[in-house]
Amino acid sequence: MIRPLLWLPLLALSIEPALAQASIEKQAQKLHKLAGGEWCQPEIAAGLDPENGAYQEWTLTYTPDYEGAETETMTLVRLFCMAGAYNVQHSYYLYREYEGLMPLAFAVPTFELEYENDDSFEGELLGIELNGMGAVTTLTNSTFDEETKTITSNAYWRGIGDASSIGVWEFREASFALKRYEVDATYDEEVNPQVLVDYDK
Repeated sequence: MIRPLLWLPLLALSIEPALAQASIEKQAQKLHKLAGGEWCQPEIAAGLDPENGAYQEWTLTYTPDYEGAETETMTLVRLFCMAGAYNVQHSYYLYREYEGLMPLAFAVPTFELEYENDDSFEGELLGIELNGMGAVTTLTNSTFDEETKTITSNAYWRGIGDASSIGVWEFREASFALKRYEVDATYDEEVNPQVLVDYDK
């Protein structure tokens, strides 16, 4: 029979992952409350389906690009921010043991739209001018694909979905880099986006 005291190390090993999990979630919710400001409303997330739930996390592994590097592990966290009529907003965070929890910002192109009638978005789209890069800390209708390690955002500009912006960010070297961004600014009841950024080319 194993003496009672010998169970203590085994018990510690069994509960350590659960404590770490609870700790990351608690830290994330605390940071999210501060980072999201008054705009985010995580308290209304309780009734959401699991896909759009209040808290989700994934484990990511990667090997830094230098000689002799060892594989490292990170935790990607997604927290609900708010929801409107047809868009749901989430914020993302990365946790690494020696860095702690860090908010994620996503690079996005900035652009100007030119319509035939400046007073109406429903007029003919004359052009889209890419004029720089910015960053956002919330993504709309976002999903994470574990197989490709990509986050995709699809923001509807109106309910029928004929105008939107779609971004894809890929996990690279401990962060997420913009991979592709396209915009459908035509309001023509058809889905026909134009590619603004494509780093696969």
